[in-house]
Amino acid sequence: MKRDEVRALQALAPEAEDRLVKWRRIAVALGAGLVVVVVFVVPIPAIYAFLPGPARDVERLVEISDERTYSSEGKLYLTTVLVDTQVTLAEWVETAIDPNKAIVLKSDFAPEGVSLEELDRQQRVEISDSKRHAQEVALSALGYGRPTGSGAQVELTEPGEPAHGVLKPGDVILTVDGRRVETSCDVGSAVARHAVGEKVTLRVRRDGEELSLSLRTGDDPADPQAPFLGVAMSDVDYEFDPGVEAKFRTGAIGGPSAGLMFSLALYDRLTSDDLTGARSIAGTGTIGCDGGVGPIGGVEQKVAGAELKGADVFLAPVANAEAARSAADEMDVVAVSTFDEAVKYLEDLE
Repeated sequence: MKRDEVRALQALAPEAEDRLVKWRRIAVALGAGLVVVVVFVVPIPAIYAFLPGPARDVERLVEISDERTYSSEGKLYLTTVLVDTQVTLAEWVETAIDPNKAIVLKSDFAPEGVSLEELDRQQRVEISDSKRHAQEVALSALGYGRPTGSGAQVELTEPGEPAHGVLKPGDVILTVDGRRVETSCDVGSAVARHAVGEKVTLRVRRDGEELSLSLRTGDDPADPQAPFLGVAMSDVDYEFDPGVEAKFRTGAIGGPSAGLMFSLALYDRLTSDDLTGARSIAGTGTIGCDGGVGPIGGVEQKVAGAELKGADVFLAPVANAEAARSAADEMDVVAVSTFDEAVKYLEDLE
């Protein structure tokens, strides 16, 4: 190599080194930016978070016409859970160390193949049923009559559960263990008298003919101690005319877990005695048409939301009571299994 060429290369060396340093800095900056995006922006697939939701004054959500209503000195709160479907790595770390939040698998929240839109529609159906059951339970308890019908029609059976392969869609259940069935609630009440594994006898109408069928109860996935058939039903010739019109303005709230508080709020609005005893009462739990209070999800987050609202007492389904007590700091957590039990507890508060 000639001397002039060597000198030219030596002159270019610092410039090349500067360019290399520049590109290294760009690479580091891009790498750091990518890390920031991954940690703070990109959601983790198949991971959701449960967060404490707002506690809502239920009595303000109830509209009653055609009957005198009464106000209360205290409050009845339904409790909610916020679901974060876009959990980043940073949020996952934050949630993992916060006892009031919880990380859940998407598959535990929405079954495989069910979209969030489909889940939202399902939850709207559930809250509609919850409102209806709340009205039936509260108004029946106040002497406004009870629902009637001429049987319970099978809509579907769950694969792997006792009713599957025994009952068929379109079957109308007329009796359970010899007891007349007017509505689907009567079926649930009759089955609930059995232990898991016991035999249940049904009289059904299928294609115009009456059949006698028998099957053994399974265990409820939500409560392994409870008997379960795994059948969805609708009411035949359903009628309920209590002479009182009640509406619940729930907005975006979905799911069945506000049923207990709906029924208590309606009951309280229609009675002259103050069911709250001037206290702030929060709670959660599904309500069955027979007044049974069923388990729910996210109770820890609901407890946290109730405490943020300053509630004195939290009513919880029996199956959720232990977890609710563990999550509560100062609130009294009371386990209830039925609507009547919840009413009696509140009436007995001093």
